[in-house]
Amino acid sequence: MTQAIRYLSEADVVSVLDMPRAIDSLAATLALQGRGLARNVPKALATWGDGSSMHALGSVVQGTGGVCGFKSWVHTRQGGGSVFTLFDAERGTLLAVIEARALGMLRTAAITGLATRMLAPETAQHAALIGTGPQAVTQLAALAAVRNLQSIRVYSPTPEKRAEFVRQAQARYEFPIVEAITLDRALAGAEIVTLITRAEHPFVNAAALRDCRHLNAVGAILPAKAEFTQDVFELADLVVVDDLENARRGSRELRERYGAGDDPWQGVSVLSDLLAGDTGSPRPAKARMTLFKGMGMGLSDLALARVVYQAACDRDLGQCLAPQTRENLLLAR
Repeated sequence: MTQAIRYLSEADVVSVLDMPRAIDSLAATLALQGRGLARNVPKALATWGDGSSMHALGSVVQGTGGVCGFKSWVHTRQGGGSVFTLFDAERGTLLAVIEARALGMLRTAAITGLATRMLAPETAQHAALIGTGPQAVTQLAALAAVRNLQSIRVYSPTPEKRAEFVRQAQARYEFPIVEAITLDRALAGAEIVTLITRAEHPFVNAAALRDCRHLNAVGAILPAKAEFTQDVFELADLVVVDDLENARRGSRELRERYGAGDDPWQGVSVLSDLLAGDTGSPRPAKARMTLFKGMGMGLSDLALARVVYQAACDRDLGQCLAPQTRENLLLAR
């Protein structure tokens, strides 16, 4: 019997997926990638007008129960939208169409959480979150899921938005969440720093990160944008990316440091390779600072989408659509 296609809404996604589960599912999938059993399709990107952009990411997990899929999304100044299509990797049949805004926010934060869990000192208790847009909510959740935080300072340049973000966050967490009125005050004493902004020009330098032991730079994912200056690399004993090809194409910071051509990037590690290494903590002994640059990749979405889909099947969630059959395809021509 041909299985029906499930259409899963944002509400369906949120009902079955929390941050700890998202981080664990991502870790399991990236470990497969490190062993050669999963891979990404490089990002397709086009931009136009006054900051509008369209993106597509693909990925596949091989073997029994293997799946593959694509996330596509559009961003404009007036809004945007995103969707994930999940396929059976063996039969090629469409399994689900998943509204992907929540999925995207969770996977972007989950990769930060995973990188922080792997790279930040276990004793780190004080953090800074720079940026208070929609993504910042899940970034805070990811940090709280992997470290026993004692405080976090929050900064963004718009006082009203910053104050409201802090007010709402304080109601969700037991540890102190403090509004910082300047960037320097936010970064002072912060052992873990997460940048989640849409900055067009670098605004964080090495001097400001004097107390930082792990930096997550996950906001600037277009080649014209950057969040930190080049001298920050001088602090980093280990530079890690989620996907090397996407970083080569889209990270202004790394392209300026390591080159925009086809020459190999010496000294840049990939998160999945560190996971597959299984040699204990990948953080170098006595490291001054580690730096994680997250660009977004298909496997992050796929890792979460397969968990959401399985949970939806178990709980009979979503709207069932007509199955994809050869007869249906012929009738559609």
